Amino acid sequence: MKHLLAFILFSIALFNCKKKIENSKPKIQNIQQTQKISDATRNYTNFWKGEYHFEASNRDEAKTVFNITINSLENISVDVTEEGTTNKYSKLRAEELNPQKIKIKYDDSPDEMGIIYIEKSDDNYFISGNPIYFINPGNNEMPLQKLKDK
Repeated sequence: MKHLLAFILFSIALFNCKKKIENSKPKIQNIQQTQKISDATRNYTNFWKGEYHFEASNRDEAKTVFNITINSLENISVDVTEEGTTNKYSKLRAEELNPQKIKIKYDDSPDEMGIIYIEKSDDNYFISGNPIYFINPGNNEMPLQKLKDK
C-alpha cells in the first residue's frame, strides 16, 4: 500500500513537472516570433525612407510642388510650393493605412486639404489626396518620384 501511494504521488509530481515544461515552451517561441515580426517591421518601414518629389500645374498654369523627406515614419518633412510661395512642415508622422500606403497630415486645413497619401506599387510611388485632386480634377492619384533612398 505504501508503495502504491508513493507511486501515485511520484506520478502526480512527474505529470505536473511535464506540464510546467510544456507551458514554458510556447513562451520561448512567442519571444522568437515577436523578434521576427519586429525585424520584418523594421525592414518594411525602411523602404519608405528617402526623398520624394512631385510637381504639377493646374489649368491656369499655377504650379504646385511637393518635396517630401522621410527619415522614418515618425520623422517626415514636407515642403509645399504653390504659386512661388513655399510652406515648410517638419516633425510630421505618417499613419500606416496598409503595408503599401501611408497617410501624412501636414496641415490642419479644412476638407482634408492638408493630407496626402503615398502609396507604393511594385517599384512605383504615387501621391494622392485632396491637394492633388484640386491641381488636376479627375486625377486623384499622380506619380511620385523617389529621388533617393536614405
